[in-house]
Amino acid sequence: MGKKNRIKKSAKIRAEQPVQEEAGVSIRPGSSLLRTCAIFAGILLFLHGFTWLFALKGYIKWGYGTASIVSTILNATGIQNTCDYNIIHLRNDTWNVTSECTAVNAVFLFISFIVAYSSTVKSKVIGLIAGIPLILCTNILRLVVLGWVTEYWPKQARLFHDYVWETIFLFFIIALWFVWVNLVVNREKTVTVSH
Repeated sequence: MGKKNRIKKSAKIRAEQPVQEEAGVSIRPGSSLLRTCAIFAGILLFLHGFTWLFALKGYIKWGYGTASIVSTILNATGIQNTCDYNIIHLRNDTWNVTSECTAVNAVFLFISFIVAYSSTVKSKVIGLIAGIPLILCTNILRLVVLGWVTEYWPKQARLFHDYVWETIFLFFIIALWFVWVNLVVNREKTVTVSH
């Protein structure tokens, strides 16, 4: 009778201990999602706090580089415009390229997704090095296409800016994160398990 109780007690203690994942990360059942969400929210708040603290006081000029690149590409593709710092003067509109126009919020969202997700440092570095430039390039493409829409279909520009590209860009960020999980994180776990 004593041996059965010890076996039951031993099984109960093991069930209460943290579960080991294949990649060697120790987690408690049920707390992983809460922990990931808390890390995600903390990183996002920190990055936005940094932006509010420095960019809104004028120390960081987020829109200047983006405006200059977009203006140059638009001129090269036949859409005449002028650029003064972060202001782009088009034939049918004038844009004030603010920090929201530079994809900084999308980059912050992506960084938070990557850092909060349970994976190795190597996977996180790969995700950030590959993902951030893709997001920034996609944003430049977004603004160039918006410039074409503004030139040729000016009545559709607001709809395109506020709804179409916002939705596409959000799906792009989520898809990029899923690609990272499937191609980098899961592959690394498979390699670790096979060794």
